[in-house]
Amino acid sequence: MESKKESTFDKVEGFIRKTLVPIANKVDNNPYLTAIKKGMVVLTPALLLGSIAAIFPSIPEFIKAASVQNWFEQYGYIFSLLSKVSLGLVGLYAVLAIAYFLSEEWKLYTIGSMILSAIGFLLVSMDLDKDGNIIASYLDSKGLFAGIFISIICVSIYRFFTKHKLVIKMPEGVPDFVSSSFELITPTAAIGALFIMVRAITDALSGGVLLPQVIMNILAPAIGSLDSLWVIYFVLVLRLVFWFFGIHSAVLSPILSPIMVQYLSENLANHEAGQPLTHVVTGGTLSAFANFTGSGVTMGLVIAMLVSRSQRYKKVGAVGLLPSLFGINEPILFGVPIILNPVLMIPFIFGGAFVGMIPMIFMKLGLLNYPIFDPPYVPVFMEGFLTGFDWRSIPIQLLQIALSFGLYLPFFKVLERQELEQEKVVSANKDQSITQVISDEDEALLADLDF
Repeated sequence: MESKKESTFDKVEGFIRKTLVPIANKVDNNPYLTAIKKGMVVLTPALLLGSIAAIFPSIPEFIKAASVQNWFEQYGYIFSLLSKVSLGLVGLYAVLAIAYFLSEEWKLYTIGSMILSAIGFLLVSMDLDKDGNIIASYLDSKGLFAGIFISIICVSIYRFFTKHKLVIKMPEGVPDFVSSSFELITPTAAIGALFIMVRAITDALSGGVLLPQVIMNILAPAIGSLDSLWVIYFVLVLRLVFWFFGIHSAVLSPILSPIMVQYLSENLANHEAGQPLTHVVTGGTLSAFANFTGSGVTMGLVIAMLVSRSQRYKKVGAVGLLPSLFGINEPILFGVPIILNPVLMIPFIFGGAFVGMIPMIFMKLGLLNYPIFDPPYVPVFMEGFLTGFDWRSIPIQLLQIALSFGLYLPFFKVLERQELEQEKVVSANKDQSITQVISDEDEALLADLDF
């Protein structure tokens, strides 16, 4: 029976390695997706500032002191300004960041790539009112997906021009910054002409709707589906499948991160406007709840190991406890191990995904605040609280630990029994070796006495 199980697991492992692993490797090595992944991470400071801007104006509701009320009446505009320069420009920041990383990958003039991408993005994302004043409605998260495409297109055009020597070359001896600036002239003209035509065509076909909104309308079904509990569970399972086979779940970041950035931005905008929040999936919820104590919510397994009769597992549990309190469970993933361990495949992948989404179920039921903050690297419980500033996250996460323990325990008992049997064999062999050594020494002593 055991061999049949192992055979089935080997087949599953072989299938995964033939299908998912090559895809993951291609994603990880793709320059476009890598640039998107890195670019989304760079947005973290802007999102933090936006969260602070949304949270601080609520202070007068809790502190009724006249001095506090007066200060916010006089200087409260600062937080609105902070929101505008952080969340209000997150689409533009994404364009600049992606262009930076993509130009680095292709060894292009970095600042030039960023400027060209910004020009292309602004040409299709900005509008003018009747007085000629700029309307920058789509420089925020609504322009995020348009910005991703445009930055890739602009840097690709720049690369094409430099690769095929369609740029102006200055004589030797001219300073590099001057020479690089002249190289930008022809690709700038091409990008300007291209996106002016795109703008004109979009206006004609959509009746004046800007390109970012057109792209959002097209992607709306796919983007909106991530808030479905069934889709959340599927995504969490997929992330854990990658982890189980030794592939970092960051391979999904180019797809998930832009959506989560947009979700957080929309939640913050609604919070600032006093409107109901609509999204449960953000970087904060993924880190604080889905990855609570590490991918697969492995704290229950850590507790099971700490009370284990196996000395080896006790040591692994002790080593993994402190990192788990900061959401780091690599010592558990590789120390137990969980990775490629058929006994723990079901609780880690399917059980870990379910326990990880429990707080999101509570959000949907109205029993936990929706996320408005992505906490930066803080311990468990504090991270969950800061995500939505709701004390109810603490008992919910205690429930996660209890469910995790109950989920992993029966499967861990199988590993523990195997380990204890192995320890007995090792101990018996050691005793036998000691006995043999003593026996040899006795024979040598008797031989000396006979002599």
